[in-house]
Amino acid sequence: MIDTIYDKRFHKPHRFKSYSSCNSVVRLVLLAPFLLSTTALLGFLSTIIVCLFEGIPWMEYLTVIGWLMLLNFALVNLTPYLSTFVGEKCVYFDREKQKVSFTLDIPQCTERDEFGNCCFDYSEINLRFQRVTTDQYGAMTYAPIISHKNGQKFPKAKITAIVDENPRSPIECLILFEDIRRFMDKSKPLPESPEYEGFRHLDPVTAEHDKAIGRPANYWSEMSFAQQVEIGNKVYEPIKELNEQFPKEPLPEMKEPWKHWKPDGKKGEGGGVKSDLLLIAMQLFTAKPM
Repeated sequence: MIDTIYDKRFHKPHRFKSYSSCNSVVRLVLLAPFLLSTTALLGFLSTIIVCLFEGIPWMEYLTVIGWLMLLNFALVNLTPYLSTFVGEKCVYFDREKQKVSFTLDIPQCTERDEFGNCCFDYSEINLRFQRVTTDQYGAMTYAPIISHKNGQKFPKAKITAIVDENPRSPIECLILFEDIRRFMDKSKPLPESPEYEGFRHLDPVTAEHDKAIGRPANYWSEMSFAQQVEIGNKVYEPIKELNEQFPKEPLPEMKEPWKHWKPDGKKGEGGGVKSDLLLIAMQLFTAKPM
């Protein structure tokens, strides 16, 4: 029921690719109720178990859990609404217009996109990584930085994106950057990935390409999630063998995967009424966000 700017971008993944900041307040707003509620539930359940062993009345704690469920019901519905009042800190790439927008207040920025956010030409954006400290013990890892090339004029046009931490190698950062470059290359169709399966026909270049090669419709959608993960792991294996800092040559792009992997036909596996009921139960007991 909440028609936010994020929702408008989210429903156009053939055009927009978004990356949130690792220190965005929105993440805290969305996850805080979940973490607090889960901690409270585990505390009450532990207390009930102790009461059972010691012969202490415990029925009153069930009443408290009942009130917790009502509170979670309210939180699950209110949290997305409350998050709209918190400044979203992210960057999103527009494949169609070749623009990059920041949801930040950036001084001296004169161009705005259709959502009112500051935007720049894609050619003005710099993709780099740097080593950062992750905790108070001084653990180091690599973090991807998306920023404007003119850091002196636009110092606030900068986002530290989120990737899986790998203290020994920047490979996760490089994969993210390659994902961005490939997505923004309008001379090529969208990559062969389940991420774009339901939206390939909305991108003109991709739709023309798929028709020309006779690409099966809904190829990835005919697979179970488990098969998609299995294929993803196989594709990732040769990436780990690259020299992450200075690759000698790029890996060939995956093309026409239907000639190599046949869908197992278990689409919708894990969905249906059972999955919906499990999600509802998780939300009532832990305020789990969608």
